Amino acid sequence: MRQLLVLVSFAALAACTTPGDAASSQIQWRCDGGAAFSMHLSHEGNAEVFAGGRTYTLPGVIAGSGTRYTDGTVEYWEHGSEAMLNGAAGGPYTNCHR
Repeated sequence: MRQLLVLVSFAALAACTTPGDAASSQIQWRCDGGAAFSMHLSHEGNAEVFAGGRTYTLPGVIAGSGTRYTDGTVEYWEHGSEAMLNGAAGGPYTNCHR
């Protein structure tokens, strides 16, 4: 009976997490020249990019390869373990790696 109570307790705690918690974990990027930025995916599917003391919310767009997010001014692109960020404060953010 005690084991059942423990299992039910763990199941109840697991139900308290939101579905997007895994998607909200931040990725830290280090770029050429010492520049760095971080990003995470919001629950809405936008890229939340933190660079140069500012936050940018970038919607996803079609990419030829990799994953691309842009608001028309700032662009975040990721392919495999590499990324770049154009138009953001504090750049340039080129040849970025996790």
